[in-house]
Amino acid sequence: MRLFLLILGWSSVVGSLGDGVLAVYAIWINVAENWVLVGISVNDLLRDFVPFIFWVKQVAFYVLPEKVVYWIFDLPALIYFPIRTVMSIFIGWWALSKAATLQEQENASQLS
Repeated sequence: MRLFLLILGWSSVVGSLGDGVLAVYAIWINVAENWVLVGISVNDLLRDFVPFIFWVKQVAFYVLPEKVVYWIFDLPALIYFPIRTVMSIFIGWWALSKAATLQEQENASQLS
């Protein structure tokens, strides 16, 4: 269980860095374009500005229902990525905290 929590925690933390970079990039694009792209969707941001990671949409179709994928990729990028960043940080922090607690319990039981 501890290994699972460590993998979940670190992948969430690393993922939040990527999401944060995409959020900052979406803001930067809007500043550069005088906020004409304020409503740019996740789909359009990835397709038009970050095409090297657009493959994640195909992965999403394999792991999520089709309607959910379309819904997520139609969300505004300036809302989606900041929320996802915060959620990933929280999930990563929680998982790493639980893994540390399990390690402490294991160490305490070995001392007894």
